[in-house]
Amino acid sequence: MRIGEVSKMTGLSEHTLRFYEKSGLLPQIAKRRGGIRDFGPNDINALGIIECLKKTGMSLTDIRQFMEWVAVGDDSIQQRYDMFVERKRVAQEQLESLNKTLEIIDFKIKYYAKALKAGTLAIYDGKKPRMPDFFK
Repeated sequence: MRIGEVSKMTGLSEHTLRFYEKSGLLPQIAKRRGGIRDFGPNDINALGIIECLKKTGMSLTDIRQFMEWVAVGDDSIQQRYDMFVERKRVAQEQLESLNKTLEIIDFKIKYYAKALKAGTLAIYDGKKPRMPDFFK
């Protein structure tokens, strides 16, 4: 696939795709005559992993390290395993934080929906429902 096709398919800009290649995140991209990039299924899978790891907050430097471990092969299985265990822990923490955020947003939606229906916040008259605690 050409870079434009990959960009459309993944939602990543052509600039980002070129940057990933130049940064060593996609070192194995084949080139057609004239230097045109030819992305294959393995490159697309690698892009999926890169984006997944980025969403956990992993740095490009650490993602590059992972890609180097992939190139090493079997000798880096333990490092890759450990890295994914850590990424799962980080993602679980992020999910818990987002769930707390959604709980508060849901609370506020119900709170303001009731006020909108009544046309005033005065309906609560000191008996305002308790908002979930964000910091617990």
